[in-house]
Amino acid sequence: MEEESRAFYAVKVPLDPSPSQEIQFKSHAGGSRFAYNAALAHIKAQLDERKKQQEAGVDKKDLIRIDNNMISLGRWWRDNRDEIAPWHAENYSHMYNCAFQNLANASKNFLQSLTGKRKGERVAFPRFKKRSSTKTFAFPDSVRVADDHGIRLPKIGRVHTLRNVRKLVGDRKIKTTTVKFEGGRWYASLLCETIVTTQEKKRHQKTVGVDLGIKELATLSDGVVFHNPAPLREAKRRLAHAQRALARKEKGSNHYFEQQQKVNRIYARVRFLRNNTIHQLTAYLTDHYTDIYIEDLNVKGMLKNHGIAGALSDAALAEIRRQLEYKANKKGVRIHVIDRFYPSTKTCSGCGSVKDQMSLSERTYLCDRCGLEIDRDLNAAINIERKGLEELGQNSNQVD
Repeated sequence: MEEESRAFYAVKVPLDPSPSQEIQFKSHAGGSRFAYNAALAHIKAQLDERKKQQEAGVDKKDLIRIDNNMISLGRWWRDNRDEIAPWHAENYSHMYNCAFQNLANASKNFLQSLTGKRKGERVAFPRFKKRSSTKTFAFPDSVRVADDHGIRLPKIGRVHTLRNVRKLVGDRKIKTTTVKFEGGRWYASLLCETIVTTQEKKRHQKTVGVDLGIKELATLSDGVVFHNPAPLREAKRRLAHAQRALARKEKGSNHYFEQQQKVNRIYARVRFLRNNTIHQLTAYLTDHYTDIYIEDLNVKGMLKNHGIAGALSDAALAEIRRQLEYKANKKGVRIHVIDRFYPSTKTCSGCGSVKDQMSLSERTYLCDRCGLEIDRDLNAAINIERKGLEELGQNSNQVD
């Protein structure tokens, strides 16, 4: 049975701009930041004026309306840009709308968080972007794939890409393109819209339980193990050395900027290594199994344990689940989530007895009842799969 759905996928490609194009990139990034800050200052001024009107007893229907959406902010920008930004025509005009849309989204998130309509932690009021903040700007749906290794950006022209962008994008429609300077290199993130046809896999059912952790990133119930490269832990010495050197530089100087780029490159390498490992893990799972059983981990609660908070953040367990879910949806794989209170680690996969306590330092599960000796994570993965199959009323050797 086939099902069609509309989905969005981001394709990230490294860019290789010419020196003149890089100047244009910086101009667009600076213009986007300026427009964002100018619009935010305009909103704050309106809020101050509205507060004065309320204190003066002005009727509610006569209060000043706040320009907190892209359309009204764009209208304000067109009326004032020649005065506050006479250089605005040097950059692509629609690029400014993307900055206003980002500000409108930030304002909306703040208001919804304030009224309780938005779940999660409280979102702060939008802040001004510093000159030292990440250089980034975005285009609406006006970017095209020029050739296998090139994209055509408005006002800038064809920019060479270091990956085959035509192969990555395919026949998908590009909705928005975000250009960002990250780790010493420019990247383009292409948000593509596509119609996804999901169909059940016709091969034999193959189930697996997955135990996510810190020492081993993922242990599967069939014995496959994905090691945790812990990229941040491995980079700590180089990072500390680079940050000490940065602290000795005069803030705002060229030497400070150069050293800051070195620090950023270390962080970028950590991020790329982590993402690569997670992509390999989630791709393997969705390519080899039809049903995947995972635990509903309370990552937020686990981060309160300061002894393991750093290692947990480095492992990015929440990102693993996010990638696993969208890839499973794309490939027709079923994800089953086991209740977080199920004692998968303390339960013996041989006889089913449950231990009262088991410390994190115990890496081998030794059952006091049946004498089973097995790796701690493998034991948990087997229990996760078995629990999931029990909940579905199946047994582990059932096939389609």
